[in-house]
Amino acid sequence: MATVSYEAASRTFPAAERPAVDALDLHIDDGEFVVVVGPSGCGKSTSLRMLAGLEPATSGRILIDGEDVTRVRARDRDVAMVFQSYALYPNMTAAENMAFALRNVGIPRAQIRERVAEAARILQLEDLLDRKPSRMSGGQRQRVAMGRAIVRQPKVFCMDEPLSNLDAKLRVSTRGQIAELQRRLGTTTVYVTHDQTEAMTMGDRVCVLRDGVLQQVGSPTELYERPVNAFVAGFIGSPAINFLDGVQVHERRALLAPGLRIPLRPAQVASPVTVGLRPEGLDIVGAGTAPGGDELSVVVDRLERLGSETFVFGTPEVADGVTVRGGHLVVRLDKRVQVRQGERLRLRVHPEEELVFDADGVRVPHD
Repeated sequence: MATVSYEAASRTFPAAERPAVDALDLHIDDGEFVVVVGPSGCGKSTSLRMLAGLEPATSGRILIDGEDVTRVRARDRDVAMVFQSYALYPNMTAAENMAFALRNVGIPRAQIRERVAEAARILQLEDLLDRKPSRMSGGQRQRVAMGRAIVRQPKVFCMDEPLSNLDAKLRVSTRGQIAELQRRLGTTTVYVTHDQTEAMTMGDRVCVLRDGVLQQVGSPTELYERPVNAFVAGFIGSPAINFLDGVQVHERRALLAPGLRIPLRPAQVASPVTVGLRPEGLDIVGAGTAPGGDELSVVVDRLERLGSETFVFGTPEVADGVTVRGGHLVVRLDKRVQVRQGERLRLRVHPEEELVFDADGVRVPHD
């Protein structure tokens, strides 16, 4: 196990207009599970490959256990990589795939057999050790790829979107297995994904990247409830947060709709602002009649019934100058609440659950 530190680490590819990773500063504690998340092209895989030694840092430093490894070869960094594509040798059995790297560095055969057997036990692969990849499912291949990393007993695990090739149901079960395995082994792990649900459910901390720049790092709860800016607020959460732009503020009250002024907690805020409302931060208080002074009127355009809950997509009646990103307001409902398409609903905003962002998209801190 080991600590990992990026110190102003950057990577600029030849002829690129901007760095793929721009002055990344990040410290990862010994044994911590950190997930790096962001949209395609944000630099998350590049930052992981820099740690593994597969991409050189253009500037800055990368340290493992306090030792500068920026110019150290990948094979000498004691980092094990789990790739998106499994990268198994098709002519080798599962056991041979897991043992291959150990044989190359001259580990005694008895020790290799012991390590492979232990990894197979942890990953429930005992019955598959004699199979070749062509006779395995995608989930089984991914477990073999993880076993290949585990047998090396590295200081750091690097995982680059290892679940993206699996179907939805298998992704859910496998991500739980990976998180449990990491807790059992206690190995420092950096995990890259574009799926914010994976990030929120697996990581001790989550790092959000945008255009190569670290936006925020914190616990899943912190990123969800206290995002530093509108980008993080919009990226974290499913369904995404509702943004109402162009909201005017007077005497610390935001005008969202005719007659609806919600009190704002931020100490200082100037018009116009963007107000963010999570789908679960809105309650239905009635239907069919005109809204009261503290309510928002929405016409139901579409329903998504997921069994345990329902998502309502509606067109709201908002104040002059206010626009709703995407054109729809999304509301999360309990499955017991029955609504119909075309119905007019009256909504009330949960007190103290709004997020307020200034003209630059930066969240305005609360009192």
